[in-house]
Amino acid sequence: MPFVVFEERFRVGHPEIDRQHAELFDRVNRLHDAMIAGHGRAEVGQVLAFLRHYTVTHFQTEEKFMQESGYGGYARHKAIHDDLTRKVLELEAALEAGSATLSITTMNFLKDWLAHHIGGEDQRLADHLRKPA
Repeated sequence: MPFVVFEERFRVGHPEIDRQHAELFDRVNRLHDAMIAGHGRAEVGQVLAFLRHYTVTHFQTEEKFMQESGYGGYARHKAIHDDLTRKVLELEAALEAGSATLSITTMNFLKDWLAHHIGGEDQRLADHLRKPA
């Protein structure tokens, strides 16, 4: 059973953003599976590195849409993206240094972040993008 499920309520109605969100959910599930299975730091690190890279790529996509459409919530939305990016980088660095392990608390944070961010911030962005220009 997946740790997080990309349910219909998380679809924002933009094909590229929805595809990227589904991939983010999949990667969080892979990270959770690796943690639960007790896989070594290297495997968890690889999944976390991919998640970091993909998150940055995804955020750039959303931010491009925000800028191109004149989205009024851009600064706040970008600050939220920057905060998660910083947290993922910190976790990755701590894991590589051997000073941290991936915990269920971290996984629950990622799960909650995805649900709240996509269910709130990204839905507001999608509503904006659907408005006629």
